[in-house]
Amino acid sequence: MLDDEDEITSLLDHALSRDGYDVSTVRTISGFRDKQADEAFDIYIIDLGLPDGNGMSLIQELSRNPACGVIILSGRTADTDRIVGLEIGADDYIQKPFPMRELAARVRAVLRRTQKNKTAQDEVGPASGNATDTENAIAFDGYRLDLGARLLFAPDGNEIELTTAEFNLLVALLNRRGQVLDRDQLMNAIKGRDWEVYDRAVDSIVSRLRRKLPVPEGRSHYIRTVHGIGYAFSLPSNGHSGCS
Repeated sequence: MLDDEDEITSLLDHALSRDGYDVSTVRTISGFRDKQADEAFDIYIIDLGLPDGNGMSLIQELSRNPACGVIILSGRTADTDRIVGLEIGADDYIQKPFPMRELAARVRAVLRRTQKNKTAQDEVGPASGNATDTENAIAFDGYRLDLGARLLFAPDGNEIELTTAEFNLLVALLNRRGQVLDRDQLMNAIKGRDWEVYDRAVDSIVSRLRRKLPVPEGRSHYIRTVHGIGYAFSLPSNGHSGCS
């Protein structure tokens, strides 16, 4: 847990220890670095405003490991902070002040999701178009999504770097390809039901995915916008776009 407020860290330490968790607290990013070098953790609770830096860059770094959960703890009330936190890969955002029971429930929810990431991804739906599925990978139009390693490879074999949110959204669309998913369904797939739906957050993640998954000139993108509803993943058929 990384927070510079003594009262907050003491309360969290007491509440989470009482629930059976082993808790370690630090108050600065440099202290966190020292602690991280010696120990591995299942979940990180991080404040945004810290004496020696902004927690956002640290959260983005930690979110690259899908087996670790990241919860933002902040007194900031702007929706922008929640949206940015989601986009860079945090699992949840808790605004100060907060009930301890709520915090404990959110910690349990994040741990359930990260434990699933340690073992296997959700079952992949039936293939359609020219996409092919195996137990641990989905291939489409030359791209290959490795579910176990949580990596995406371009047709030329190079890795395409994805944030946790981008990867989870792409998997959700591929699992239900050909079907329209609304923003609420996509947000649940990305972060679970504890997150409120922010249309701008989902739209921003889709926009970034489109840039990272280029299609040949003259073809519509795989991720199709269904106005007023949400998004669907479609593949071209017989050389023509499957998107309208």
